[in-house]
Amino acid sequence: MKSPRALLLYEDENDCELLRGLILRESCEVEQAPFETQTDAAPTAGYCLVLFDVRRPTMHLLDVIHTWLDEQPGTPLVVIGGRTTQVDRIAVLEAGVNAYLTKPVIVPELAARIRAALRRFRSRDLPRRQLPLGADTLDLEARAIRGPGHNVRLTPTECAILEHLASHANQTVPGTDLVKMLWGADPQKGVHSIRLFIRKLRQKLEADPANPKYLVTEPKGGYRLQVSLGPLGDS
Repeated sequence: MKSPRALLLYEDENDCELLRGLILRESCEVEQAPFETQTDAAPTAGYCLVLFDVRRPTMHLLDVIHTWLDEQPGTPLVVIGGRTTQVDRIAVLEAGVNAYLTKPVIVPELAARIRAALRRFRSRDLPRRQLPLGADTLDLEARAIRGPGHNVRLTPTECAILEHLASHANQTVPGTDLVKMLWGADPQKGVHSIRLFIRKLRQKLEADPANPKYLVTEPKGGYRLQVSLGPLGDS
């Protein structure tokens, strides 16, 4: 069994000592693997975070990301890449990774990402991984909303937001807390992004997104996941 602080680093270059040193400062155990050799091998479960250190986005990178999301959907994925076009960065983000960080890496930002990944990984041991939403079920392990005749997928960021709210179920969580959990930057710079994610989540969660029943906005920028913590929540 892997350590709960094990982190996998896919390296595109031989010199990763600076990045490795940063990861070790966060008290993570680092396993390194040459990126270009990763083809059809099934991803291994148990990593708190997977980092891709690449020169630039490629189709091979997108293929590996898709494989991780299919085989180990709960694993946070972060790409560290060279400066590239907005189109390439968007393609990587839309593939389903949690973040694309541009080299040279801003140390506090990456450190915050690692800490957030560790918190999410520890939350996997909490009892409530499935929560009822009326006739539907929020399945955090499968990263989906399941209901009669449908299965709605959640992006990594959407799932991270719901995991954080679920860990404080029926309690108000400030929007700035969600920003810090996701991005670790100045919280005022991310509040608008959180509003956009909440809006998208309501499209998936709510029968009537304009009048939310489960993902509720509280005064002064807080959010609450309103759920019943009955027998299903203990699974």
